[in-house]
Amino acid sequence: MTASTLVVLNPASAGGRTLKRWPEAAAELAAGGVEYELRLTTGPGDATEQVRDALAAGCRRIVAVGGDGTLNEVVNGFFDADGEALGDSATLGLIPSGTGGDFRKCAGVPASAAAAARAVVSGSVRRIDAGRVDYDGAGRRFFINIADCGIGGEVVARVNRSTRKRGGAGGSAVFLWESLRTLLSFGGRDARIEVDGAVVERTVRSVVVANGRFFGGGMHIAPEASLDDGLFDVVIVAASGRVAALSGLPALYRGRHLSRREVELRKGRVVRVESLGEPLLFDVEGEQVGQTPATLTCLPGAIALCMPAADEVR
Repeated sequence: MTASTLVVLNPASAGGRTLKRWPEAAAELAAGGVEYELRLTTGPGDATEQVRDALAAGCRRIVAVGGDGTLNEVVNGFFDADGEALGDSATLGLIPSGTGGDFRKCAGVPASAAAAARAVVSGSVRRIDAGRVDYDGAGRRFFINIADCGIGGEVVARVNRSTRKRGGAGGSAVFLWESLRTLLSFGGRDARIEVDGAVVERTVRSVVVANGRFFGGGMHIAPEASLDDGLFDVVIVAASGRVAALSGLPALYRGRHLSRREVELRKGRVVRVESLGEPLLFDVEGEQVGQTPATLTCLPGAIALCMPAADEVR
């Protein structure tokens, strides 16, 4: 590794359009004097290994180019296989391109490739929290936006199989369609949720452990969440009838669902989720990864995120 910046690009994201958009961002990096090494991902897990290798070689900045799934793999590369942090002084940049873009909205990263690249060049950094999911006897996963289990895991499993996604349909439309389908078929499951020692037992549709505010292609699931407050916002959605579940979708997209009687919000640093029956699938930033039981821990200030300069037009 000779360059101080590694760019990890997923050529398959956004239906292959990410690679076509890359020259726009590359021009901004060059104009800002950034020397970088570009690597294309070749399959699942590749981005994580590339980032780990780069940080071990002394790389000081990693730039993810792709969607939320690519970003999640890159974030996992900031930690070794034992969960120890790598490259504490390294920064993370994002040039978003994909079907979701939820973290971009949470963090205020510009949507355009050129503006996002200028944010990388600016040198402005914000320390944000990360989350760690430890699955009982089955490994771990890190995230910087949202991990949830229940209907979200079921929806993501369906989205990832969707011909609409493979055909390049917009993330919001795909998630809405699959959410509607899953709402009609997914019943509640009994679960035990512990948030900083306080226990809740519910028949749930979802348990959402949020560092950021948006997921699912624009659902405003955790409107009070902050990326740097050292706490998760835990949104527990109890099982309800199909009519109530469907009628709650507009409020969910607007972030007005917390007042609904089936929704409970708790805040905490350590969250334990156990199913009292069939396991609940986890959705970790748009990827179906693992299942209950699991423990989620907030890691305050774990990631240094490149941000736009104060005068940058977003």
